Amino acid sequence: NGLGTIAAACFGSCFPTTIYIGHPGWKGLGARAGYSTLNAVFFTLIGLTGTVAVINSVVPIEAGIAIVLWIGVVITAQAYQATPSEHAPAVAVGLFPAIAAWGATVVIGVFSIANGQTMQEILANNQAAEASGFLLHGMNLLERGYIFTCMILAAISAFLIDRKFAHAAAWALVAAVLTFLGLMHAYQLNGNVVDYYLVGTELPEGAVGFAARPIGLAYLLLAGLFAAMAWYWSTRGRDETSMHLSGH
Repeated sequence: NGLGTIAAACFGSCFPTTIYIGHPGWKGLGARAGYSTLNAVFFTLIGLTGTVAVINSVVPIEAGIAIVLWIGVVITAQAYQATPSEHAPAVAVGLFPAIAAWGATVVIGVFSIANGQTMQEILANNQAAEASGFLLHGMNLLERGYIFTCMILAAISAFLIDRKFAHAAAWALVAAVLTFLGLMHAYQLNGNVVDYYLVGTELPEGAVGFAARPIGLAYLLLAGLFAAMAWYWSTRGRDETSMHLSGH
């Protein structure tokens, strides 16, 4: 599945093949590798024969939306069911960036349809942004690279729950690197178009940009804090072991 996803990306596909939206249900019915093979054959045939247009004209989009909504519920439920109960807070933390990304998508759509004042114009004036009632800056910085942010924040939270502070520090370092590269949190806003603000990228004339360096620095500070906690717990563990062996 991983190699298939990479191969598809080389041909321009933005859809990963590793996880199907119906995986829990299909696996429950006993589906194995044959299901993936039949899936590939089916989509190849309708893609090469032009049948996609026929299916779109026959099957209303509302029918597909209901299925996607239900699969979203199943996937969210499985995220809690398939993880240890003590990691439930980590699952919740991992959902926050995705929720913010959804909110940002809705807001961008509303601004685009309204054809009025753009998000760029609002964010150019901090006072207007505060008065608007929309936390545009917060949603935009969480929306950029939110897949990375979801995984990393969930991993950090899980390791903190398990008191594996060295692991949490390593993930915080990864987050810092991705943030400084512009793959997380950094964004540029031109009108109502939100895009990545990668390191070394020049802003278009009139665009508003946020390089997210303060957030990258925060991740570095967290990595240092977690590393200090790892050292403290390892020292405490050695002290308790020596006290136990000495009979105190």
